[in-house]
Amino acid sequence: MWLVCDHDPVRAERLRKYLEKQGVQVRVATKEEEIPNTWAEGKLALFLGGWNPATVQHVKNTLGLPTLYCTLDTLAPEQFEGLRQQGYDDVVPYPPAVEYARRWERSVNAENHTTLASLVSQRRKTTYTAYVESKPFQPPAPTPRRATVICVTGVKGGVGKTTMAVLLANAMVARGKRIVVAELDPYGNLANLFRVERTVTADRFETLPDVLTDPELEQNMLRTPAGWWLIPKGDRPLGLSKDGVARLIHLVGLYADVLILDTHAGHLMSTVVAMREADRVLGVTTADRTTWTDLRAFLHMSERPAYLVLNRVRERPRKAAAISAFLQKEIGFRVAAIVHEDDTLYHRVQQGLTPLGSRKTNVRIHQLIQTLSISTKEAKSHEA
Repeated sequence: MWLVCDHDPVRAERLRKYLEKQGVQVRVATKEEEIPNTWAEGKLALFLGGWNPATVQHVKNTLGLPTLYCTLDTLAPEQFEGLRQQGYDDVVPYPPAVEYARRWERSVNAENHTTLASLVSQRRKTTYTAYVESKPFQPPAPTPRRATVICVTGVKGGVGKTTMAVLLANAMVARGKRIVVAELDPYGNLANLFRVERTVTADRFETLPDVLTDPELEQNMLRTPAGWWLIPKGDRPLGLSKDGVARLIHLVGLYADVLILDTHAGHLMSTVVAMREADRVLGVTTADRTTWTDLRAFLHMSERPAYLVLNRVRERPRKAAAISAFLQKEIGFRVAAIVHEDDTLYHRVQQGLTPLGSRKTNVRIHQLIQTLSISTKEAKSHEA
């Protein structure tokens, strides 16, 4: 069972529901008085917001729980060290990746007692500090970028951002283009989707030289069965740094015809930099209005042409068109495509085959590609 400590009861409840869906039992504490003095069943503590260091030390030393600090922000090394001094063992993004956080869990035996082996091996994983190391990006003399950079983003998970990135890559590689997809989402699963091992990851771009030949760059990417190149996610809990993303865009931008950035659904540093550096930004959402929350402000972070894609639509065409018109008026950005739920794509993914859409889906994707070629003036956001 995990202990979630958050002074914000609404956010704490939201996180509790999220973790329980991932199979984690949770106990919530919104103030110091709600933190137990003894707790044999506890395995891990997550802290959000500002807590008294004495409280953190109590949970760590008295309860014997590993303590993780959960945040939306990308922390500088000195900020991380400050949290370590307060008693936190590690820093994880919000919402946390359960698989990653479980590496910190304290194990208990059948009688709910902490085992000696657990205490001895508690520091058995590499902490965030191993992922902080990054080399400042110093671009060489200005060089025209070859690639068109497309940032696929959104404010909610589960809307099909990754699927959209794959479909775009499939469609454009079929036109003879050199396509690279970079997975900037630390929770992504593109490597698993294509059944390839992550022998290289995006983390390499934190320290690669700022100048590479094409063969050298290809050694830091994977070729997918579909024919395009993939840069899988790395192991940094909060994703790539500003320098890492800038270096990736610079190096791949000189190599590819199109670079597609599959980003995290949130304000991670990698997402913010990708939106500001991209030539086109695609905000992917669905007909569910809960996926529209904060989408307008989110897309306004980009100074580049931004579009909306209404994805995974189950409504009939007339109703879908009405939803699209309302979304466009509500958010203030053009809806560039309406893509319906695709059973063909779903079944192929379930069978471990290369993700390919149906004929209707592919027609929509090709129309979207044509729309992305519209001049900047026509692509500006508009107030309806």
